[in-house]
Amino acid sequence: MTNKNATKSCSACGTSPMNHKVLFTFNVLEETLGKLGEIMMKLNKNQRLINYFEKVLHNTLSFIGVVRFNTDIEKAVTGRSKLIWEEAQKRGLKMEQIVILGKYIEHYRVKIQGKTLYFESLPIPPWLPQRGYIWIDDKFKLAKLLQKENIPAPKSIKVRTKRSTEQAFDLLNKPLIIKPKNGSRGRHTTTNINTKDEMVKAFELAYQITPSIVIQEHLFGSVYRATVINNKLVGFFRGDPPNVIGDGTKNIKELIDEKNKNHHILLSDILINDELISFIKRQDYTLENVLEKDKSIDLIAKTGRMYGGYTKEMLPNVHLKMYEIFKKAGKIVKAPVVGFDLIIQDPTADPDTQNWGIIEANSLPFIDLHYFALEGTPINLAKNVWNLWNLSH
Repeated sequence: MTNKNATKSCSACGTSPMNHKVLFTFNVLEETLGKLGEIMMKLNKNQRLINYFEKVLHNTLSFIGVVRFNTDIEKAVTGRSKLIWEEAQKRGLKMEQIVILGKYIEHYRVKIQGKTLYFESLPIPPWLPQRGYIWIDDKFKLAKLLQKENIPAPKSIKVRTKRSTEQAFDLLNKPLIIKPKNGSRGRHTTTNINTKDEMVKAFELAYQITPSIVIQEHLFGSVYRATVINNKLVGFFRGDPPNVIGDGTKNIKELIDEKNKNHHILLSDILINDELISFIKRQDYTLENVLEKDKSIDLIAKTGRMYGGYTKEMLPNVHLKMYEIFKKAGKIVKAPVVGFDLIIQDPTADPDTQNWGIIEANSLPFIDLHYFALEGTPINLAKNVWNLWNLSH
């Protein structure tokens, strides 16, 4: 896949393709400026100075006609922001979307408690501790910190070159996963790596969008999103990749075609692309292979209904120990709203009896996952986010 077409189609980017050169540059700058950001956060612990400069900047750009403000909620960029906007309206809060040169972006403003707050999708009160947002998207740093605090996380190694990647192969238990050190939505992530050749190809894929790459030991089970707000576990979402189950007669391609014709109305079609072909190849399958009766295989690593997978909200059913684990994790990362991704076989069973781990954290979690799951009781976490404003200064 070339950078030329990256913004139009890239199976490694999934449903949210981005220009590879732009994303690589952004990740380089993020690493370079990360230390400066930490210094600024220490000097300005409650974000008030940053919010003041944002207000001055947007007012200036609005005055010269570069920026305008939209009041049509249907223009919200994501389902996450739309839920936040709907809840703001219920509370009588005036929320507006920022439009730059005609482009509707994922930034908004709201008049609350007598002041104007500018924010990206989730309105976090400026007086709450937010230092964790500087680093929690760093998968390597997160894994090390969680392990230090005795919270399960996969063994991880950070690499920047092919040579260090090949050296890491012999230091970890197989299979392995290679992923960008920062980033979300599983972009340019390769799972189920068992050979050095697969490892090198996975490194080259990840290096298209980032200079720093994390190699982790593979965990097995469904992927879950544990959303923590104010150090409390408030949502627990299961996401499975698309799969097919053999009938002893049809090949994998035929099983995919059949599933696409009969899937739930909210599910997207399963796309047959380079990512899928490479994924099943690492399981020793091709599209022409006939699966034995009742044999189930996953088709890609990415999860959720946008890829033709399965989703379920499971908060009422998780083991009670999960609440304490994620309360502790929330305090460790020092972020008022955070989404932890984990892999575990059975979250309803005692986690101490299972091999599981937190694989990453998201500083801007999609709270709408918990509301639009295919199964389970919907949870609208927009209420929890706005309730942060009831906390004392």
